[in-house]
Amino acid sequence: MILAKVHTTPKQRDEFRLLVAIRFACLMALAKGHTDPMDCPRVQVRCAELVKHFAYHHPSAAFYRQFIRHTGELGLNFCLRFTEPQQGLYGKVMVWRNDSQAVTNVHPLHPLHTMTPAAPVGR
Repeated sequence: MILAKVHTTPKQRDEFRLLVAIRFACLMALAKGHTDPMDCPRVQVRCAELVKHFAYHHPSAAFYRQFIRHTGELGLNFCLRFTEPQQGLYGKVMVWRNDSQAVTNVHPLHPLHTMTPAAPVGR
């Protein structure tokens, strides 16, 4: 995970600072009662800062491997994905929870009830 590695270049340190700011904003959003971190204005502002940063700077190889074109961990409870722009300068950042408390749109599966075997007919 990019948040746990030693950062040796200025580019990696800038990305680290932006990712930590997003993670902290997500934690604050949960503390304030938001179930989806992207509903919080603070998270939206921090994500906009990351998007603006990548409009003018190329991502490091570590960031590219972890967050671009697929989802990467942002700490234990959050995921982040950066989508590169198809045209123009600005991409898109999405953050969401990935823990057991996260609200999902998937219907929960219920365990199958075991059926007692039926008695044979005619006995």
